[in-house]
Order: sequence, then structure tokens, then C-alpha cells
Amino acid sequence: MNGEESWGALLASILLGVAALGIFLLELVLPTGGLLALLCALSAIGSIVLGFMHHPTLGMSLLALYSAAAPFLLVFGLRMATKSRLGRRLVLSAEDPARTGAGIAEAPSGLPSVGTVGEAITPLRPSGFVRIDGRRLDASAEGNLIDAGTPIEVVSVRDGQLRVRPRRAQP
Repeated sequence: MNGEESWGALLASILLGVAALGIFLLELVLPTGGLLALLCALSAIGSIVLGFMHHPTLGMSLLALYSAAAPFLLVFGLRMATKSRLGRRLVLSAEDPARTGAGIAEAPSGLPSVGTVGEAITPLRPSGFVRIDGRRLDASAEGNLIDAGTPIEVVSVRDGQLRVRPRRAQP
């Protein structure tokens, strides 16, 4: 390769490296299902190949640089993606009270709270329907079968699902 072509390969290698970084940042903003990530990887590979075409030392340097930077950029990208509006909907959070059990006594979306009593209106094997405060609600039995007409009490409300058990007789 003559000197002029070699400098062209150097310039193209640098431009592809910058393009790979730009495409990576664009992938954080646009949900493309990994298409931009694939284009980013292809740009980085093209940059390395053109770096080798300019000079083997440059190619090896770019290969080492991209190999060292990739894990850090991947972690950075995942952290940024989970903070986006779409990422917050896709990734479960440890602070979700319905998943961690924190605040389990608080009933979401108007469901009865823990300790509320009612009556099984269908057999719960393990799921069925109960009547609590005049409302027919879907519930599942905590243990074995609960017959229709059995007094029940709510033991947990998790993910919008009531868990009930037969009510113990008060002394």
C-alpha cells in the first residue's frame, strides 16, 4: 500500500472508531433491539482492520484499546439503559414492594389489606372466588382446599393476588 492509501486507511480507521462510539451512545437512547449495537461492533471491527492496513502496530493498539474499553462501556451502557424510561419498565427493581414483600400489609389498587375477613364463595383449589366487604374477588388458598362458605382471612396481597386461609375461631 502506498503512502497516500495508508493515510486514507488511517483516517477511515479513526472515523469508524468515532462512529462506533457515536452509535453506541445512540443505542442507549433508541430501543432498536440490538441493531445499533451490531452496527457499532461492525464499525469497531472495520476500524481495527483499517488500522492494520495502515500499520500493524496501530491495528494491535486499536484491538487492545477496544478490548479493554468494551467491558467498561457495556457496564456503563447497562446502567444508563436501566435509568431510561423504557429501561425502568423492562428491568425489575429491588425496591418494588410487591416483589420484596416490604409494605405487604398495604393493599395495592383497592384490594383488601392483610387481616381482612370474608367468605369463600367457591371452593379454593387452590384458587377461586371470595366475598370481602360485598365484593367478589379472585383469591388463592394459602394451604389446602377451602370449601365454599368457609370464613376466610387475607394473609397476604402480592402482585395483585390475594392469598387467604380459613379463619381461625376466636377464643
